[in-house]
Amino acid sequence: GLDGNDNGGSGNGKGGGGNEEEGDRIALEYYERSRAMKAKVLGKDHVAVSDVLYRIGKIQERRGNYDEVLVSFKEVMRIRKRVHGKESLGVAAVLNDVGVIQLRRDMHDVADRCLTEALRVWKALLGSKHEYVGETLVNLGELDHATGQYGRAADRFTEAMSIFKEKRGVDHLSVAMTYHKMGVSHAATREFDKASEAYEKCLSIRASKLVEDSLPVAEVTGDLGRVYFETGEYDRARESLGESLRVKRMHGRANDAAAADVMFYLGKVMVKMKYHDEALVYFEDSLKLRMELLGGDANAEAGGSTGGARSAVASIADAYLEIGTIREYKKLYKEALESYQECLRLRRLALGDEHEDESVADAHHCIGAVQQILHEHDMALKSFGSALSLYKTLLGPDHVSVAKAMNNIGLVYDAKNDLHLAMKYHKEAHRLRKLNLGDDHIKVASSLDNIAGLYQRQKNNEKALKCLKEALRIRTLKLGRDHLEVGTTLFGMGIIFCDMGDLDKAMECYNASLNIRKRKLGSGRSSSGSRGSSGAGSGSTVTVEVAQTLHNMGSVYALKSDYGEALEHWRTSLDKYREAGLEDDHHMVACTLGNIEMAENLLREEEEDQDHAVQ
Repeated sequence: GLDGNDNGGSGNGKGGGGNEEEGDRIALEYYERSRAMKAKVLGKDHVAVSDVLYRIGKIQERRGNYDEVLVSFKEVMRIRKRVHGKESLGVAAVLNDVGVIQLRRDMHDVADRCLTEALRVWKALLGSKHEYVGETLVNLGELDHATGQYGRAADRFTEAMSIFKEKRGVDHLSVAMTYHKMGVSHAATREFDKASEAYEKCLSIRASKLVEDSLPVAEVTGDLGRVYFETGEYDRARESLGESLRVKRMHGRANDAAAADVMFYLGKVMVKMKYHDEALVYFEDSLKLRMELLGGDANAEAGGSTGGARSAVASIADAYLEIGTIREYKKLYKEALESYQECLRLRRLALGDEHEDESVADAHHCIGAVQQILHEHDMALKSFGSALSLYKTLLGPDHVSVAKAMNNIGLVYDAKNDLHLAMKYHKEAHRLRKLNLGDDHIKVASSLDNIAGLYQRQKNNEKALKCLKEALRIRTLKLGRDHLEVGTTLFGMGIIFCDMGDLDKAMECYNASLNIRKRKLGSGRSSSGSRGSSGAGSGSTVTVEVAQTLHNMGSVYALKSDYGEALEHWRTSLDKYREAGLEDDHHMVACTLGNIEMAENLLREEEEDQDHAVQ
């Protein structure tokens, strides 16, 4: 017969690994004695011997001893073909099981031949609506999913479900199992509405058929949490993933790959919700568990022959990437760099040097970004250059990721004071962003900012101003007149007008910028609060922005020889800097203090001159 999977998932009791292993050992000893006895009495080619061999193979399959399974099944196949012929139910059953084993071993061509032949025999002998046909269709769907043919996989699952509903009832656990597999395939193609619908139907059946807090329910709850994450429903994602992990822990099953995945996605949810410390804990727990599952040696597993081993190493690399991202956010740059470098090493190890993909390019890019922050400019150029080369090879020379790498290379050359090369890369990034994203995209405005900065350093204020005016148009269009980025652009325009000697225009821009910043930032504390344990520091940043604007306005008044207004603005600016926690030896505070001293001296001299004139 066919050993089908219609129990809804991974069981609902506590794992008793030791008892199961002992039971398997005793069963194997019993079956081996039975096989030897039957072979002696009935002959080694008797069908009863093949039945015992089949049971031995199923136990070895459960234990993951696939080579031994195939040896047993090969002998079973030989006997059944000899006794029943090739077109028999017993032969089809073995073909189906061998196909499943070869699928697990990533021998996809062999698996396809076995499962396709099993399906043909089932249909020929039992008709196209038999349950065995449905179960082999499920296995073929799993094969299609493993080879990236997600649409065909969903079609197979749909056909299998139709059979199960007719033969077993619409609320049978095998129907729930098939809904679950359909959801996984839809999620792989980012058809999240369809995935959510399939998961909800699976959950409805399992919740009604199984005991409360069962593992199969936790399985689909976790997958629903991933869909909620992908669709931006972070509160629901947190609830579903948390519930899944709770049940797994209750059953002592929070130590497998599925639990590691749940922890990983909980970390991603926490990042989106700005709970960075909590996210880091989940990512580190996920990483630790994934390493334990590989026996602590990702290097050895990466060289394994199965896609499963390589995928496990890639998942460890993903965890290192997320940990690096949080460390970078927390300004732990050296630790972030170590995480990104380990991510790159493992991704290249899992894929092989000749099969590098976009994820390798992304890792190079993350490394370059941190090296840039650490002023390791030559190393950053090397990392960004590697990312750029891979993006061009994998995605084409005009892809938006190429623009991303070129933009950052431009920033490094800017920091190295190589304005010619910086301009070259920023202009190309600007061109590609317009090509891919359209003229009015925010990233196009960011490129214009970079180009404007270079023109300004080259004393070409007219071109710089032209770029900033276009950036202002885009940001006003996309973000609204009161957005902080609009305020920042106006601040930059004020600097250029001041440099050009148009003090009235400069003051107009600074005033507009200050009004936006005051409306949005208030007294300098974050308007959104410090939600989560990692939100500290945002209020300091916005207070500094207000202080900078007041400082520059004071400078305009000074250029107009209105030192009273200048002094008032500089003193208010100083208050804001100190409110932000900047010490008096900070370069911006020191500059403002120097200006205050200058204004006070000038005003004192004016008073003295007036006194002398009166006398």
